[in-house]
Amino acid sequence: MKIIPKLLLIVTVAVATFSSCSKSNELDFERAREEQRIQDSINRVRIERIVKEQAPAVKAFADKNLLDAKLDTATGIWFQLIQAGDEASYTYKVLNNQLVAPTITAKYKGTLLDGTIFDATEGDKSFVSPLNNVIGAWQLAFLPKTIRFNGEDYKVGGLTANGLKKGAKIKIVTPSPWAYDEQASAKIPANSPLYFEFDVVDVK
Repeated sequence: MKIIPKLLLIVTVAVATFSSCSKSNELDFERAREEQRIQDSINRVRIERIVKEQAPAVKAFADKNLLDAKLDTATGIWFQLIQAGDEASYTYKVLNNQLVAPTITAKYKGTLLDGTIFDATEGDKSFVSPLNNVIGAWQLAFLPKTIRFNGEDYKVGGLTANGLKKGAKIKIVTPSPWAYDEQASAKIPANSPLYFEFDVVDVK
């Protein structure tokens, strides 16, 4: 369930380019930043198109398998929050102007929209990972919509108001860009919308 965060490459490029103080490298940095902005814009349009194309199938699955499902309009993800969890068990926070990624422990099941199980925890086993090492749909499921920092509310973009805490249970069905996108594996075809069930064992 781990992926390499896409931002890592951008940060690496920025650091490598900015390591020299020459005028040439300063210009290279500006050009790289503009090229990245253009690429991000193109990718955003691509994601919006795919989410729109997959919306009917994702909604149909949610209507059939999720009780009183809610749609996150920003991402096209449908979800059912079954149990909120222990509110006092964890606080999502910002440190040094960066969102702190907690370590999550969860039992889960993932399926294709045809019901084929491609991955699941077994028995008493749980999946443990830093939140920033999992796919976007998982991050969106765990994170809150907003985080209060220095007296102001900052939009994070999560599915639920307070984020998932210890004891939470949720079901989500996500368009492919927030899952594995164009990547294919032996069990997951490229561009596959996916369904997940989570039982949150701990967040810390």
